Amino acid sequence: MNTIDAKGNTSMKALWVVLGVLGLLLVVVLLGFGSYVSAKNQMVQLNEDVDQTYSQVDIVQQRRLDLIPNLVASVKGYMGEEETVLTNIANARAGVLAASSSRASSIQANTHLDAALIPLYRLQEQYPDLKGNEQFMRLEDELSGTENRIAVERMRYNKALEAYNVYIRQFPNSIWANMAGFHYRDEYFKGNPANSVAPTVDFGK
Repeated sequence: MNTIDAKGNTSMKALWVVLGVLGLLLVVVLLGFGSYVSAKNQMVQLNEDVDQTYSQVDIVQQRRLDLIPNLVASVKGYMGEEETVLTNIANARAGVLAASSSRASSIQANTHLDAALIPLYRLQEQYPDLKGNEQFMRLEDELSGTENRIAVERMRYNKALEAYNVYIRQFPNSIWANMAGFHYRDEYFKGNPANSVAPTVDFGK
């Protein structure tokens, strides 16, 4: 009888061990699943924040594109041999329009447009008569205000993108990000490298 009882106790202990292990595994699986769901929801939100903030950047950049043709037209009569400046602006603007379907190429094209527009901000110094051109002054003020809004929206976008990238690279989020298909996005607005090679014009000639 004692032998039977001993075997029964051993079997019960083994059963409880198995149930304990299974219970522990179940808890681990539930915790892992909960972590995955929570992380994925957060990644979805952060990714959406990136897209929403970029849409605001796009809106103000589009406003700049709309201003440029009228601004260029208003200064043509004052510029002679510096026609290259206007050509560079037109080409850079065309590059932005052509790249609008791709965010990375659009960002690059807009940085080139940033550089191409720089000479326009010096026009008043080189051509004092422009100060009497009401259309130019109004458009230049609008462009300056738009540039300020572009800078603000780009900063917000970069911060949203940084928050997303940091989150998906943290452990264990990096594991869940790979499983859910969220990847690092190198789509920042960076310092304008085009400035170093931007066309320069000596308006004093």
